[in-house]
Amino acid sequence: MAKQIPVYVCSKCDAQSPKWSGRCSVCDAWGSISKDPVIPGPEEPAAKSAPGDIKTFAGLDQTQQALHEPTGFDLMDLILGGGLVKGSVVLLAGEPGMGKSTLLSQLALLMSRQKKILYITGEESPYQVQLRLSRLNLGLTENLFFLNDTRAEVIISTLEKETPQLTIIDSIQSISTDNVPGEAGSLSQVKAGAALLTQAAKKFNTTLVMVGQVTKDGDIAGPRALEHLVDTVLSLEGERMHRFRILRAIKNRFGSTDQTVLLDMDDKGLRIVSDPSEALLEGRAANTCGSAIGCLLEGRRPLLVELQALVTSAGYSSPVRRATGLDSSRLNMLLAVLTRHAGVMVYDKDVFANAAGGLEVKDPAADLALAAAIASAVNKKPLEPKTAYFGEVGLTGELRPVALPDLRIKEFKRMGFTKVICPKIKNIKAQDIQVIQCETIKQALN
Repeated sequence: MAKQIPVYVCSKCDAQSPKWSGRCSVCDAWGSISKDPVIPGPEEPAAKSAPGDIKTFAGLDQTQQALHEPTGFDLMDLILGGGLVKGSVVLLAGEPGMGKSTLLSQLALLMSRQKKILYITGEESPYQVQLRLSRLNLGLTENLFFLNDTRAEVIISTLEKETPQLTIIDSIQSISTDNVPGEAGSLSQVKAGAALLTQAAKKFNTTLVMVGQVTKDGDIAGPRALEHLVDTVLSLEGERMHRFRILRAIKNRFGSTDQTVLLDMDDKGLRIVSDPSEALLEGRAANTCGSAIGCLLEGRRPLLVELQALVTSAGYSSPVRRATGLDSSRLNMLLAVLTRHAGVMVYDKDVFANAAGGLEVKDPAADLALAAAIASAVNKKPLEPKTAYFGEVGLTGELRPVALPDLRIKEFKRMGFTKVICPKIKNIKAQDIQVIQCETIKQALN
């Protein structure tokens, strides 16, 4: 007889504990811990199974490979590497207000012109979804259906009966299943529901697109296994009060994850920005202190972005440092390096830094441009208007090389810049643009 192990489970987050407590140590919920049915310990090994039939990869039929089918929606075709694959499962994640439902509504309307589409309305009523579809002004067709039910078993039966080419679930956190105890949205429910729906999509050869919410830390809500279950994970990012959004592929079993798309969001939906660098630099004031142009890489796409800094005398004993669209710890590190290695005294100053356009800057190549903007603000002297910067700054004040420098320099040249200040680069390829290579941040700023 296998040993029976008692376990206590949180009804909110499914965290397990060997003993009862009034407060969950994971999600801090009160009164959510209860004794769960016992979990059996290790059992006797199962009877030996018959061996499987192995085959060579060289003998596989090439015609059975997964093929992308264009959706008619340019930005989805671009980010997915040509379109959707039959039987694939896509997870679209993003914070509330990013435009996830709007994006999938556009996809549903465009694909319904030729294919049968099923929209599972989990978080909104059918009338709310219809209002959004009408606002997009893409034309409702008879091929776009909805199901106002969030039970996984009902959805699977519907897929078997109706066989739609595309099924949209908004959102996976609203799906429940009778196979697992707990509330809809709990870790166990999300994992079990996603597993059942993924199996159904493969079985009935329908493409499944699920909306996934994110936590306050920016992680996809639910168990980590959710990202492993699906074939593709897309992330829609940006600032809610800005017009621009970035759509990137974090995982793609049927294509590359190098592609990133800058989108412009308005009342008619989301559309591709044909020239991202020009759009991000639009409206930039000339000859302004505390402004520098850097280059980010989103996948393999270079984006020029204006980095801004405002430096004032500290109003209190402890200086204030604030970063918008930038890593605050990275800002503090750069301020220390500027003071120690470049002679830019900011230890007693309030410093505010911003990445214009609402982008989230994670590329370390933005270090040098941000440092130049801060130095410009401290010295109250504008930088040369046709000069751009890129490079990672180290703790000893050295400039370190970054990925794809030729691509960045090419983008600067295309946008009309005549001078680039960057780290030492081997075999640099640059024509009709002056490239000044520096070893330290002090050299770069002087």
